[in-house]
Amino acid sequence: MKTLKKFLCIILACVMVFSVSACSDDANNPEDQIINYNIVNEPVTLDPQIANDSGARLVIMNIFEGLVRVDADGNAVPGVAENWDISENGTLYTFHLRSNAKWNDGTDVTAYDFVFGIKRSLDPKTSSPTASTLYCIKNAENISKGFADISNLGINATDSHTLTIKLEHSYAEFLKILATPPAMPCNQKFFDSTAGQYGRDDDMILSNGAFYVRNSGWSHGEYIYLRKNSDYGGNDEPIPAGVNITIDSSPENVSQAISDGKIDCYALPGNEVSKAQELGFNLTSFRDTIWGISFNTQDDILKNKDVRCGLLSSLDRNYVLESIPENCVTASDIIPETAKYGDSSYRSAVGSNFYLKQSDSAKATLQNGLKTLQADSFPKIKILCTDDQATQSIVNNIIETWNKLTGSYVNKNPVSRSELDDIIASGDYQIVIAPLTVDGERPLDTLELFSSKSTDNIAKLSDSVYDGYIDKIKNLSDALSLKTTIEAEKYLNDNGIFYPLYLENRYYASAKNVTGIIFHPYGAEADFFYAKKTQD
Repeated sequence: MKTLKKFLCIILACVMVFSVSACSDDANNPEDQIINYNIVNEPVTLDPQIANDSGARLVIMNIFEGLVRVDADGNAVPGVAENWDISENGTLYTFHLRSNAKWNDGTDVTAYDFVFGIKRSLDPKTSSPTASTLYCIKNAENISKGFADISNLGINATDSHTLTIKLEHSYAEFLKILATPPAMPCNQKFFDSTAGQYGRDDDMILSNGAFYVRNSGWSHGEYIYLRKNSDYGGNDEPIPAGVNITIDSSPENVSQAISDGKIDCYALPGNEVSKAQELGFNLTSFRDTIWGISFNTQDDILKNKDVRCGLLSSLDRNYVLESIPENCVTASDIIPETAKYGDSSYRSAVGSNFYLKQSDSAKATLQNGLKTLQADSFPKIKILCTDDQATQSIVNNIIETWNKLTGSYVNKNPVSRSELDDIIASGDYQIVIAPLTVDGERPLDTLELFSSKSTDNIAKLSDSVYDGYIDKIKNLSDALSLKTTIEAEKYLNDNGIFYPLYLENRYYASAKNVTGIIFHPYGAEADFFYAKKTQD
């Protein structure tokens, strides 16, 4: 069977080559255009209720459609739901689905598909890694943790085109959550027919979005080919004929790859921004990545709060940050300036400069920590960091300060960015200068990265007090959670868990003849619905 499938894939590739040549005279027609993209790692699954990697999210957001979509301005707009009503207290949503919503096999998308999909996300048997994003729904958290039956979830289909969702409390960002993978619909009949293989291959996926994974269009380890869903019935029609997504390591020279036409758009390293501007590429940027000093709190020495705080409170920020990477700005807080509190800026609401300040008592604090650990002297430690010149300058200034403070010698381990990610994933480090990239605009999205349950917890923090803050925030309305959110952020600072250094702009570049691609912040997703390109 595998041999046959591989043969069919080869035939398909040949057909596509000839098709592109045959249609070259009509290359400016949107219906003939294929957008080329690349992802570094192959998705394990395209099951929206389970998938959690960036490559999977990108594909899912193009082949599925939620009750709402998120437009280029970050606003929730009609998706499968053509309109909705919200109760006066903001806790009851009634969605009215459009009558022509279809799966790509021609069957109707119904309110029952959304009930089944969301219940799957929250069912403990699913073990969804993203279920917590839906905890604002009535009884969702208790159900997910096995404390309540799934039948008590605050979601109900009153008929095939009407859906109600009851929330625990009002939540301003709820509509946007309905545009994320765990809230996508799932056709129960099709799901059952896959016998546990849902989302694992092209014939195990049923799509209701603008695109679908074409037959024999997923060659594992090589590519995923998306094609326009002719059964899609939204108010607007998707523009391109499809998207060819290759699965390969990141291009060493992104600008050159775009210039050569190998890819039409891609995430752009900061050191290539100037070149991309010279070439006339279309650039989109998001300031959503914070680099800072993080301690491995499971280390024998760095598990001590006073040791961490003594080290950090010895730093002169002006001296440490004399040089920062190109296209970056200094950062004084863990939760980024782009974070929202309701519809407003979180930082504007609570202020800034929460970072641990320089103190004359830094040495005494450090020595108190060593005394608690019964250490006679400060042991040798190593800072993991990237090998670029700007980061090296920062680390050298830190090392100079800490050598004087400790009377010992601090080492460094400069590596490439890809090696840095691998070592962080392994947990084999003591101190690291690392990026903190969040997947959402809520303050909670940043704070959750340090919870004991987070797989992206670079501090390896396992702290019941801090986890208590996170649980409390999840169960409070926006208005009531602000105080606890501030307390949680200050806890990270005051306990020397993460020390913010600078904000990095994440750039996406598109060829100058490619327009209409919507890049979303946080989740590194690209929406190809309105993408089109013209020939030079």
